[in-house]
Parts: sequence; structure tokens; C-alpha cells
Amino acid sequence: MQLARKTTTFWMTVGAAYLLAQLALTAFAGRHAATVGYLFNLLAPLLALAACCRCARLSAPGIVRTGWGLFAAAMLFWSVGMALSAWQDLSGQVASDATYFSDFAYFMYGAPLLLAISSVSDQHPSRSLQWLDAVQVLLAAYLAYTAIFSVSPFAQRSIAPIPASLLVVTYNVENLVLACCASLRLLAHRRDGEQGRFYLLLSVFLWCYAGCAGAYNYLTLHALAGPILTELLPSVPFLLLAVLAAQTRPQEEAARPRHAPPPLTLLIDNFSPIFFTAALLGLGFVVLRDHFYLAATSLFVALAVHALRSATLQSRYMQSELALRTAHELLEKLSLTDGLTGVANRRCFDQTLQGEWQRAARDGKPLALLIIDIDFFKSLNDTFGHPYGDACLVQIAAALRSALPRASDLVARFGGEEFAAILPATGLAGAQAVAQKMQEAIAAAAIAQAPSRSGQVTASIGLALNTGCPAPEQLLAAADRALYRAKQHGRNRIEVDATPAPRLSTCL
Repeated sequence: MQLARKTTTFWMTVGAAYLLAQLALTAFAGRHAATVGYLFNLLAPLLALAACCRCARLSAPGIVRTGWGLFAAAMLFWSVGMALSAWQDLSGQVASDATYFSDFAYFMYGAPLLLAISSVSDQHPSRSLQWLDAVQVLLAAYLAYTAIFSVSPFAQRSIAPIPASLLVVTYNVENLVLACCASLRLLAHRRDGEQGRFYLLLSVFLWCYAGCAGAYNYLTLHALAGPILTELLPSVPFLLLAVLAAQTRPQEEAARPRHAPPPLTLLIDNFSPIFFTAALLGLGFVVLRDHFYLAATSLFVALAVHALRSATLQSRYMQSELALRTAHELLEKLSLTDGLTGVANRRCFDQTLQGEWQRAARDGKPLALLIIDIDFFKSLNDTFGHPYGDACLVQIAAALRSALPRASDLVARFGGEEFAAILPATGLAGAQAVAQKMQEAIAAAAIAQAPSRSGQVTASIGLALNTGCPAPEQLLAAADRALYRAKQHGRNRIEVDATPAPRLSTCL
């Protein structure tokens, strides 16, 4: 914390020293004051450009890196505008009260910023959205040029720029709109770590720029202040951005679990892409009277791009929802499957037994339950080792599954070396036939038993039916009793539980 404070103090001192140096050198430059002022005013956005490029390089690929890249593009536009302004004023090629190409660059600096504000909050923006954004930027540049110079680009006519007073109003409106939109995105993502810091720096810069630009334009237009103060104002927001961005360490942010965004964030994120479309529609209406066909075409393109963008986002949302549903189904399937044998696990067995018992009670149909235990499995494990025992379980599970006659029947690993089978709508004779088929399938697998037990692996089976009105637990207890008798009577046999189920006070 102390190191961070020292770093902040250092950069704030550097920024203050820059402004003091600009103020002093401009004051003592005499007739070269304008040249010195332009050098400082050009250096400030270049420093901000370097700071934005650094943040983009340090950020992880995604929306934040794209945002810093667009921020850097805006600084480049403004630097070009300042360079053109310097050439315009110092060379005397254009009257100081006329609109020039530098004003077009100043105006277009807002296009990348508005694009950064209206971008979708996605870690990996799609290529199609990037192309649609490029179309919007080109259309904005075309309309802005036409609005400022009253003639379409590449037209064989002389330009007729709008008055400087009207352009000042346009600048002020643009700056306030950008600052408000950035603040809206900050409200939605103020707690989102790196993305929240980006929108915070963007909002601070835009509000500072709106204030300084508004004051500069007003003082210059009405000649209310000396050249030193007016030349100092343009550097302030860019120095502030350079100082704040220089202290940003995007790569040091610890990974945090992602949670569902609050409703306000979703609302603002879904609404923000319309910012750029609204700007295009506004520019289209500005040139509508003098360039009807251009305005009509631009309005159509703006609405079409917005529709394509919305359709693309909706398609991505549906694909994400489908992928999420598929992943959920796969996870649910894995949670009901035994990892070793591939048959159903105990959780799946309990759920299925409950459901089939209720169905049998409702429809009045029999329900058979088998519990299968591998004979002398401990001796097999002790002799050949657990890997062999696991392979044995896999083979027996496959054999038991192959013995089931219907898709509605279920075989599950009940625990350890025990398996269970649920046979819906199956009577005593059918259940005995399935149990016999299971023993034959195990015998056909010819799994070698431990030498101390000789021969091949066999299984004992206990069988029970839902006679009367037993609960699922009673049915399971009955099958377990039958299995116990099968072990007592010599193993490798099938026993049926004939014990009458205790009467229940309520038939569920």
C-alpha cells in the first residue's frame, strides 16, 4: 500500500511539473509562445497514447484489451488533429476562425471512444461483431465529414465548412454524451476488476476533457483569457490520463470466480450497443436536408448494422445456452454413472427405485429387485490385486447389462462388489429368468477365481417382489435377505424372499 502511494505521488508530481514547465516556457517564449504551446499540447496526447498502448499490451485478450486499443486510437486521432492545428495556425494557411481538417480529426476522436463504450462485455469478441463495428466507424467518419464540411468525401466540389461557433456546440454535445455514456457503463461494471478500472479511467478522462474543452472553446471563442491559460487547458486531461494509466497493473489482478451479473448490469450491457447506432442516426438527420439520399442510405445502413449486431448477439446467446444445457445434461449423466464400471451408480439406483416403485403402486403392476454379489471377491482381490479386481468388476457389469431384456430395466453398482437390478413390470418367473441369464453371462465371461477357491468367478443373487404394498426400503431389505440366504446355502445360486412384508398403515 505504501509503495502504491509513493508511485501515485511520483506520477502526480511528474504531471504537475509538466504543466509548470509548459506554463513557464510559454510565458517566456515571447513570439514563439504559440510554437512552444503546440509542442506541449502535442506531447501530452502522445504520452496518453503511449500509456494506453502499454495498458493494452498488459491486458489479457478480450474486451479490456480491445477497449484500451480503441482508447489509443482516440488519442492518435486527437494527436493528428493537434498536429494539423499547429500547421494551420503556424503556417497561416487557414484563417483562425475557420473550420479545418483538424476539426474533423478532433470530432472523429470520439468514434473509437464511443465504440469502446458501446462494445459488448464479452471476454472474446467475435470476428463478425468486429466487422460490424468497422462498418459503423467508417459510416460515422463519412457522415461526420459531410456534416462538418457540407460536402461528401471525394466529391468534386469545394468544401464549405460549418461556422466555428456551431462546431463548438457540436464538440460540447459530443463530449457530454461520451462522458455520460461512459459513466453509465462504469455504473454497471464498477466492481468488475480490470473492466471496472478501464471504465473508471475512461469516465474520469472524458469528464475532465469535457470540462477543459468546454472552457477552452468558450474562452477562445469570446477572447476572454490570455493565450497562456488557453494553451494550458488542452494538456490537462491527457496528462491526467497518462498519470492514471501509468499506475494501472492489469496483469497483477488475481483470478476471481465469475458470478451472474446483477440485473442492472445486464440491462446496461444490452442497451449500450445502441449508443453508436443512435450517434449514426443523429449524424444522418444532421445531413438530411442537404444530402437526402446520403442520409437515407446512412439511416438504413445504421439500422441494418444494429439489426445484424442484435441477431449476432442473440445467436451467440442461444449457442451459449445450448452448450450450457448440453454440459448440464452431461454432468447430470456423469453424476448418475459409476466411474469404474460405466453402469448406474447408487444415486441413480435410489432415484430409479423410488420412481419405479411409485409407478408400480399406481398402476398395480409387479416390480422385481435383484441384488447380485460376486462370490469370494475378497480372496480374488487379495490374490491378484486391486487392478485385477477392478477389471473383474468391469467385466461383470458388462455381463449383467447384457442380460437385461429391456431398455427400461436398470443395472447399477450397489456398492463394492455388489450390483443391483431393477425390473419394472416383471413377475416372479420373469425375474428368475433374468437372474438365471445373468449367472450364465457371468459364467460365459470365464473370469478366473483365486486358486484357493478354484474355478471361475460366480455370483449369488437375491430376488424380491413388491408383493402387497411395501415401501421401497422394505423391498430392498427383502432382496438383501434373499441374498443372505443364497450365501448361506452355498453361493452361486438364486434365492427368492418369501417373507411376508409387514402391513403399512397407509399404502403410499
